Parts: sequence; structure tokens; C-alpha cells
Amino acid sequence: MKHQQKSGPLHICLAVLIVVATLVIAGCMESTPGQQGQMTATNDKQNENHAAGTTTTTGTMNAPKPPITAQPTPAPDPSSPSITIDPVGDKNLGDLLVISGTTNLPEKTWVYLSWTYGNSGEEKMVANKQVLPGTNGINHWRFAFDTSGFRPGSYNLTVATRKKDVAGSAQLSLKGTFLGTDNPVYYSGTSGSSGSAGIPSIAVQPPGDHQQGDIFLISGTTSLAPGTLLLCQVYPAYFEDKTKRPASSYGTPTSIAVDSIVVRDTGNANRWACALDTEGYEKTGYIVNVSTMSEDNTGTEISGSAQFTIR
Repeated sequence: MKHQQKSGPLHICLAVLIVVATLVIAGCMESTPGQQGQMTATNDKQNENHAAGTTTTTGTMNAPKPPITAQPTPAPDPSSPSITIDPVGDKNLGDLLVISGTTNLPEKTWVYLSWTYGNSGEEKMVANKQVLPGTNGINHWRFAFDTSGFRPGSYNLTVATRKKDVAGSAQLSLKGTFLGTDNPVYYSGTSGSSGSAGIPSIAVQPPGDHQQGDIFLISGTTSLAPGTLLLCQVYPAYFEDKTKRPASSYGTPTSIAVDSIVVRDTGNANRWACALDTEGYEKTGYIVNVSTMSEDNTGTEISGSAQFTIR
């Protein structure tokens, strides 16, 4: 009997302890899933960010580069007049120099070529030409020069309309030794080249036949002194013999008269040259006549000539 009375309180205390333990365990179990879910979500977010960063980095490093293709030069906007100069590059003194380009200005518009030599700051107008017909609204123009009498150095080129409201620019570099003179002279009829005797002469090297549209140099030798100014004229042979005019001859005959200058060469045979652009010339025979000239461009005391044909 005494044994049963003592075990009752023990049983009650044991039961209470079991209940308390159960409640504590239950509380821990309820909080654990939330914490685990938070940890899992955080880990998932870190993994997601890490994956996103990895994907971005990998994509940037491994993405193929787009192929590089040459883009065509866009046609000038017809509503905005423009003049473009083709690249000229470097030239040597004595080379044929062609300055050309395109424009959306109308055919037969006059354009003017000017240049500034070195750092002089002085712009000089050197030639003018009419715009030539092209295709799809893109017309063209060009100038041709013999560079024998030019000075070596850099030239800033400008091609513009008369009012200079439309213009294009480029640069040119000429290399070599200056063979001209600082003081060009008109032939006075009293002397030839330094140390030469007798009457001066001018020889024209036959330029040979050419195709219509060719650009080339006409040149020759002379015993005239360096710096002597010459007049180079090119005109159809039928100017002198009307019977040589072809039946297919059209419009106004094309002819040209340009200045040239004598430059140094070996011995007493100095040389001269002029450039000829035959675009628009009719297909017929031509005469080249090179002569001295007076200051008013009327004298022809010393001259030489040759013939060629444009086919």
C-alpha cells in the first residue's frame, strides 16, 4: 500500500515532463520549416543570380561577331547640292595630275579649282570646268595638269561653285626637285637658253593616237631658257583644211589653249609639257601647236607642231 502511494506522484511528474517535452519539440518543428524555406529561397536566389551572371558572361564572351562589310558611299541627297573630290594621293614632279570628283549639281554648271600652297594661306584660283553628265543624278568633273613646273610640297585643294556656296576639299603632296624658276618670262626674241647659240627652237613629240576620253601629257624639248612661258594649242586638223572635216562632225569643234613653262633638263635641251583631257572631243585628227607668246598672248615667234588622232 505504501508502494502504490509513492508511485502515483512519480507517474504524474513523468506525465507532466512528457507533455512539456512534446510542446517544446512541436514548437521547434513549426519554426524549422519556415527557416528551412527561407534558407532554401535565399540559396535558390543566390544560385539563380549566379546562373544569370554566368549566362551573361558566357554569352558576351562566346557571341559571334557580326561580319564586317564595306558600306557603299551613299549617293548625295539631290535636295542638298554637294561636291566630292576623289582621293589624289602623293605625286612626283613631272607626273600627270588628274583632280576629279562627283557632284549632284546640274550638267554644265561651272566649278572652280583653287589651291593653297603649304602654309602660305594664299588661295589661288587655277582653273575652271563645266560639270559633265553622269548617271542617276550623279555627274562628274575633272581637271588635268602637268606638274613639271610645280613646287614640291603640300597643296590644299578646293573645288567650288562660283559663289562658293557648294564646295569640296582634299589634299595633294608633290615630291621631287623644283626644276622651274621663280621668275617666269615671255620670250623677248633676243636669246635662247643659257649659253646656247642660234635661233631657239621648240620640238613636239608626236603623242600618238588615243581613244576618246583619254587623259595624257603632250611634251617636247626646246632650247629656250627655263622659265619661258609657252602657249600649247590643240585643235581639229580641219581648222586648217576644211576638206578634212568628217561628215559625222557635230556641234562646235573642241579645242584648247593652255599655258606651259620651260623647265630644266640635261644640256641645252630643256623640256616642256601640257596635259590634255579628251572627254567630249570628237573623233578626228588634231594638231598640237606650241609657241612662245608675248605678254598680251599674241606673239608666236618660235613654234613647233605635231599631229595625232582621236579614235
